[in-house]
Amino acid sequence: MDEKQFIQRNFNAIWPVHLAAFTRLLTQLRARFDGDLDLVLVLAVIGGRIRTDRWSSALVSPRELTTGEDDDERHYPINIQSVAAYSGIPRETVRRKVAILQSKGWVTRDAKGRLAASGRAAEDLEEETQNSIAYLAALLGAFDAARDAD
Repeated sequence: MDEKQFIQRNFNAIWPVHLAAFTRLLTQLRARFDGDLDLVLVLAVIGGRIRTDRWSSALVSPRELTTGEDDDERHYPINIQSVAAYSGIPRETVRRKVAILQSKGWVTRDAKGRLAASGRAAEDLEEETQNSIAYLAALLGAFDAARDAD
């Protein structure tokens, strides 16, 4: 049985845990980002461009994802237009959100317009990272319970 079939078969046990934990996470993110979930999404799209092929087995914190040697090589390039296309958020809205993220020091933009999440974002958003880990832990617990019940 593949993962999708497993989830469908155990939907009644997994879905309520996911829904409660995801709703809690979205509420926490909404509060931290002053009610602006588009801002969360823009940062997530930019942050998602970190090159996982450069991760080491010693990776222990989100800050390590965004800083280090060869900072220019730690991210796949992305620009405002690409964020807009991927997220479905209008380009002008993405531009405004990026300006906000830059003013907070959470996103950098180089001379070519390439965007990257900064180490400061990892520092400033540590509580939100912990909230995300709590969400993942809740899901893991639901999956483990469903596997045990099988």
